[in-house]
Amino acid sequence: MEKHGDEYYLEQKMINRGLGIEYDIEYHKLQDDIYYRLNKERYAYLEKSAQIKENSKYYWICVNPNTAIVPFSMFFNKMEKMMSKKWITNYLYVYEQRGEDEGEAGRGYHFHAIIEKPHNKSYTHIFREISNSVNAVCDSSNFNYFVFSAISEEEKDRKIIYTTGRKADPSKWLKQDMDVVWRKKVNLKPYYNVGIKKDAT
Repeated sequence: MEKHGDEYYLEQKMINRGLGIEYDIEYHKLQDDIYYRLNKERYAYLEKSAQIKENSKYYWICVNPNTAIVPFSMFFNKMEKMMSKKWITNYLYVYEQRGEDEGEAGRGYHFHAIIEKPHNKSYTHIFREISNSVNAVCDSSNFNYFVFSAISEEEKDRKIIYTTGRKADPSKWLKQDMDVVWRKKVNLKPYYNVGIKKDAT
């Protein structure tokens, strides 16, 4: 959006005068200036956000299927197929659940992954491919079911600790204990990784 010059406001004043409408030039200049500044800040934010997405080395993925209609076997197969894409060469991912005792172990199973961005693919391309993969098990347009975000090196290290270590929130410890029980039951590893080490460095 370009700022209006004085001629624009004089023209608007003449037009409004012909319609019998009072037109305060200074007031409209002020309103347009506020609008211009807010839009300039918004565009700057969007541009910066786009740069972060493209320049980030890592992406964070969360997938929460509707477990009432998506059996774990199907969910597991779809996630494994997604992670076997040829361009996903460096990764770390885990399967978790939300049960807090052995009776409900396996309830609310879900998936977390960190992938390293390949040099030959854009953020948009990667997002589209991952979204298409998860659409088989959830609505990728719903943030409650699917999260895909660019993360920094520091955030990548925090995510590694979050997915493979003891969580900071004590209220999640029972769930983590049941993760171990459930993974053994369904023959899952604690985590799967290539190129991204469990111990953040």
